[in-house]
Amino acid sequence: MLVEKDIKVYSTCEHHFVPIYGKAHVAYISSGKVIGLSKINRLVEYYSKRPQVQERLTVQIADELKKSLDTEDVAVVIDAAHLCVSSRGV
Repeated sequence: MLVEKDIKVYSTCEHHFVPIYGKAHVAYISSGKVIGLSKINRLVEYYSKRPQVQERLTVQIADELKKSLDTEDVAVVIDAAHLCVSSRGV
């Protein structure tokens, strides 16, 4: 199993257009194909550049890894702060 933790995530809430920031943790069990750690970081960065909701961002990263690596054994967790929530004191 390969685990890449603490990947920085900077995105924008698609509903409020304020920042979302945090860390992504990605893991997969190889089916024979492997990718470099920098590719995982680039994948997270690629999908987080557009306005997003955290749930969709997580699914997009996982789906791309499943497709690229030919494995269903993928886990993605994003721990993020949403300024649209924290700025309102919630």
